[in-house]
Amino acid sequence: MQREYLKGLGLEDEVINKVMAENGKDITAAKQQLSEVEAERDGFKSQLTQRDKDIDDLKKDSGTSEELKKQIEDLQQKNKDLESDYQSEIAETKKNSAIELALASAKAKNSKAVRALLDNDKLELTDEGLKGLDEQLEALQESDAYLFAQESENVALKWGVSGNQTGGTGEEGALKLPNQVLNEHRITK
Repeated sequence: MQREYLKGLGLEDEVINKVMAENGKDITAAKQQLSEVEAERDGFKSQLTQRDKDIDDLKKDSGTSEELKKQIEDLQQKNKDLESDYQSEIAETKKNSAIELALASAKAKNSKAVRALLDNDKLELTDEGLKGLDEQLEALQESDAYLFAQESENVALKWGVSGNQTGGTGEEGALKLPNQVLNEHRITK
């Protein structure tokens, strides 16, 4: 969504800022879901490729049944290890996405800078969300407030002309005040 498009609709800057903020939240959430799905897809692709390779290796080896049993057991263990690694990667991706979403909601100006100040070991992803993140963000907002957008930054300044706006000739009144001020401060010998 473009700001120019919204301005073309006649919306005020304050309304445009609110619309863009909500749109940003939706985009961030969609990107988070996309990255999780892509990570999951890539994990499945690599597992499928590895399993196909393992099956081909089994077909090539025509050893005794004991050797095949041993090889099958090894492959089963290897697949369990791969599954465990894959689950760890997915959990880490979900945790990272949740952190990015929380930083966007907290209005972090530079998520990489704020993220560097977070203690990742104290963060735990649960069904309710990230445990320990709120406390760390509150502490950072107090100690390093410059890293977060303040509400006052979103206030749109309105400039305008005040006074008698009905017009006039502009000839006499326009020069009267500046000339009067100059004459008051003029140094005479």
